[in-house]
Amino acid sequence: MKSEDLILCKDRIGRPFEVRECSPPDFSCLMDMYRVFLPRPASQGLPPPEPETCLKWATSLVETAINLLAWQGKRVIGHAALIKDLAHLSGEFVIFVHQDYRNLGIGTELTRITLKKAEDLDFKSVWLTVSITNVIASRLYRRVGFEYCDMDECERTMIIKL
Repeated sequence: MKSEDLILCKDRIGRPFEVRECSPPDFSCLMDMYRVFLPRPASQGLPPPEPETCLKWATSLVETAINLLAWQGKRVIGHAALIKDLAHLSGEFVIFVHQDYRNLGIGTELTRITLKKAEDLDFKSVWLTVSITNVIASRLYRRVGFEYCDMDECERTMIIKL
C-alpha cells in the first residue's frame, strides 16, 4: 500500500485513527471486529449474527467491493464498503463502526472518504438503505449530502449524486 493511500484522522475527542483500503493481510483484524460487534445484527440483518455466515459475508465484501478500514493502532474500529455497479457508474454503500467507537465522528470520516473514493473512480452516484429507526445514521447521511429517494414502512433508500 502506498503511503498516500493512508489517511490520518482524529475523532471528536482528539484520538488519532487512520483510514486505508483493506488488503488481504487485514482480513483477520476485520473479522476480529465483527466477532465482538454489537448489536448483531445491527441493521437489516447485517453483520450476520452466525459466525460462519458473517465470515462468508465479509469475505464476499472484501472480494467484490471497495473496502475501507478505520484503524486505531492495530485494531479495526470501522469498516465501510462500496459495492460497485460499474454498468451504472454507481455503488451501494454500507458502513459499520465498532460499538466502542460510535458517536465520535469515525463513521462520518469513513463516509466522506468512501464518497471521495467513489468520485475518484468517476462514479455518478452512491446509494444506501437505512432503517427508518436509525435516526443517527440518517442524520449523518443527510449531513454529507445524501437525499431520500424511496421509502417503505421499514427502511429508506438514500442517494448522493457525485
